[in-house]
Formats: sequence, structure tokens, C-alpha cells
Amino acid sequence: MVNTYLVIGGCGFLGSHIVEMLMDKYPQATVRILDLRRSFEVPRAEYYIGDICDADLLDRACAGVDVVIHTASPHPGVPPVVMHKVNVEGTINVIRACQAFGVRGLVFTSSSSVVLGSYGDLVNADETAPYPETYVDYYAQTKAEAEQLVLAANQPDGLRTCSLRPAGIFGPRDQQMVPGALNALAKRANLFQIGSNRTIVDFTYVTNVAHAHLLAAERLPKFEAVAGEAFFITNDNPILFWDQMRALWSLVGATTRPVVVIPDTGAYLIYCLLWFVLTALSYVNPSVSLRGPLVLKMMITHRFFNITKAKTYLGYRPIVPLDDGYRRSVEWYREAHRK
Repeated sequence: MVNTYLVIGGCGFLGSHIVEMLMDKYPQATVRILDLRRSFEVPRAEYYIGDICDADLLDRACAGVDVVIHTASPHPGVPPVVMHKVNVEGTINVIRACQAFGVRGLVFTSSSSVVLGSYGDLVNADETAPYPETYVDYYAQTKAEAEQLVLAANQPDGLRTCSLRPAGIFGPRDQQMVPGALNALAKRANLFQIGSNRTIVDFTYVTNVAHAHLLAAERLPKFEAVAGEAFFITNDNPILFWDQMRALWSLVGATTRPVVVIPDTGAYLIYCLLWFVLTALSYVNPSVSLRGPLVLKMMITHRFFNITKAKTYLGYRPIVPLDDGYRRSVEWYREAHRK
């Protein structure tokens, strides 16, 4: 049977990879894209340009669709009101439209950070890990709210829903992790190391995340075991945080070992001080960003995940190993920034 897919956020980093993979795997399928801007051109795609909270636009986009893949999410640094509007209100609108137009499956792109609290590590965490009482940031909180709405909307005989929780997505068209790492190198960040490099983390190459979404879209309408469930998605290869950074840096010829190492205790004290000062300033000036101390905290917080559930019920296995992902990412970055 030929399906019609709607990828919300299909011009974005992850969404564009999902669109490409859908078209490669299902050449006869109809693929629709809903996004704020038409910034990614794909032959044969149908475009719906506008806001995810525009009910009329979403209704037109969902009419006749079999499966919706909802990847839209703002950058983590946007104001809280925008974060809530897109992640929570937008997702409510997506669920409403899916129900109204008889969509069979809704695959939601969540985040591994939905179980990351303000304190503590995530060590080989699986889907039994609870939502925290306090979240690491507002992005994680709104993603968790949206995920719970999506899973609660699951109906075995109607709209079936599931949520994917990728960890640390990187790859071509990435505007955060890879550019951030290489821009840091340009500022000689390789001479410093924050923490003892005992922090274990998961990163996931974007092609693997897209692959997981296609598996979920395929299995969701057919298998009850997938419906109403959340799944962590990783490269199944946890790595030390600074080993990841140096793997990327080495691909552009940087092999210098750190000259200054700030121990974990010192790093945590710096984090606490920055967080206290910037939080106080944010009450005076709401535009003050807390991303700096949060990034620092991520360097000293374990966060890696058990993906047995995704392997069992989605049939997921990473198709691109980390080393290949690093190489492809750096090649893309160099090509994209060639003068």
C-alpha cells in the first residue's frame, strides 16, 4: 500500500534527513513537509509553509495523511514563551489534527533529556526512568510535557502514537554540536579540559535517528507493542565526553593534549557560581541565557542509555557507526564552510 507521510519540521536538521530517507525507501509514497520556511528543497515533496499552531494550515497538511512524523522544535536557547508555544501548544494542535483527519500513526521526536533532572546522572538508563521533579532546562520540561500528551493520545483502534528519545544528535546540517565543537577548537579549546574525562555520554548520528523514525512509522500502525510507548535511540556506543570532542578535532588535524585540566569538583563549583549569578541576572533581564552553565554541567554529568527496547520492538540497530559519523560530519562542515 502506498502511504502519505507528513514530516512536521521537514526542512530542519533531523526532519530533512527523514524526508530524504522516506523518498529513497518509498519512491511511490507522497511526502509532505510542514515548516516555517522552505529552506530545504526536495523534488516531489509537497510543502505547507507556516506555523505549527496554525490550525487551518495543519488541517490541510494532515488531510489524507497516513503517518505524521513530528520533529519540529525550536532551538534550546529561545525564550520560554516560544518554547512552550511550539513544543506544547504546537503538539496539542498536531494531535488534534491527526485525530480529526483519521491519521493512523503519529511518531513524535522527543529527547533523551526528558528524564534528565537538575541533579544526578543517567547511567545505562532505560524507559523505566521516571520524569524528574525538576528538569535540567525548560527545553527538556516542554519536551516531556509534549511527549506525555502524545503518548496519552494513543488509541489502539484509532490514532496510534509513539515517542522517540534520541541522545545527542549530530551530523550533516547540524547547527549545534559539530559547529560548536569546531568553533571551540578555533578558539583553542583543545588546550583545556573541564572535568576528569570520566563522564560517559551517548551521541547519535543523524542517519541512525532518521532510520529509527522510519522503523517506528512502519511498525506503529501494525504492532500494538509499539503504540503508546517511548524509546531511547542512540548509536549504542557510549563514549567519554572529551574523547568524542577529540575524535572530531583530530579529523581537522588537532592532536594537542590539554594543557589545563579543571577537576570535576572545580568544574562543579564554577557551574554553581555561573548558574547562581546568571539566574539572578535573568530576573532583571529575561534575555540572559543560562545555556553557558548548562553546557558546563553536561561535561561532568553521565548520560548514557540502554536501547534494548528499541532493538526489541522497533528492530532498531545503528546503521552508521560513530567513527563514520564523525568523518561524514566534518566533511560536510568543511564543504559547507568552504570559501
